[in-house]
Amino acid sequence: MGFAATKDRTFAAYEKVSGWIARRPAPVRRAAYGIFGAALWTAYVLPGNLVRPTMQALARHADHPSPTRLFRGFVRKFIAGTDGTEQVRHGFGASIDGSLTIPDKARLDSYLAQGGLFLALPHLHATLAMTRCLAQSYDVLAVVSLTRNENRAAAQKALYSQVDGDFLDARNEEPAAVARQILKALKSGKIVVGTVDRIQKAPEAPVDRARDVVRVEAFGQPVGFGGWPTRFAAKAGAPLVPAVVAQEGNGISLILGHGAVPEGDLQEATQAWVSELERLLEAYPEEWAFSLDKHWSRTLQAPVSA
Repeated sequence: MGFAATKDRTFAAYEKVSGWIARRPAPVRRAAYGIFGAALWTAYVLPGNLVRPTMQALARHADHPSPTRLFRGFVRKFIAGTDGTEQVRHGFGASIDGSLTIPDKARLDSYLAQGGLFLALPHLHATLAMTRCLAQSYDVLAVVSLTRNENRAAAQKALYSQVDGDFLDARNEEPAAVARQILKALKSGKIVVGTVDRIQKAPEAPVDRARDVVRVEAFGQPVGFGGWPTRFAAKAGAPLVPAVVAQEGNGISLILGHGAVPEGDLQEATQAWVSELERLLEAYPEEWAFSLDKHWSRTLQAPVSA
């Protein structure tokens, strides 16, 4: 059975009990989601699995003293993030409202005093919970890519409908319509939240315009990043701000990186924010859910160029 089919069957089985779990007290929920954590630990210890080598590589990049300790934090954050996400999806989002802090809120507000901004996030355990909380205080457009699997797409739509802000399915809408809505949001003063860390093989040229892929360096390797965040922010004259979401206890924090309106050519401007995103991920590696993505796993494990 292929990975996609396995994922679909696993999701179908989980959906039969997910609503019941979401209604239980917090200790019961965390214990139930701990089953996923146990599966992650099993993968970590199994010979030949890529989880441990990936964590070892990430620990080296982040200058973390222990891959096992890093992975323990990763699992703990994964369980907490899953709990928050499922609370939102099943209509209990009020339980996390008010849990967001923004240490650099004054800078965020100063950006918004001039117009909209593009908040560039990697795949993080608590991205969804943060987006819901952010939408309590700001006008937010979340740019998402719904799966093509009908059942999981329906669950994702139900999830994003609970965020309170607007959301845009970039995968299944016409590209021209996506561009119009993002630019309109930026020009009207909204925060556009985009998940930006899907990577591809780096093109030979600085920019592959047919695929909208930009050749940049991340963790010492050439990779291909989408050019759309840079293009839209530059066209709207809006700052692009890389950020991460950190979980601590029952709270979450939005940690803003250095932001600027993209300038220069597309490759140079994209490299600037990718380097800042890399710095943030090295500071908060346990929050990066996508570190176990197969493309990132290979990138992290590759020898760093001299």
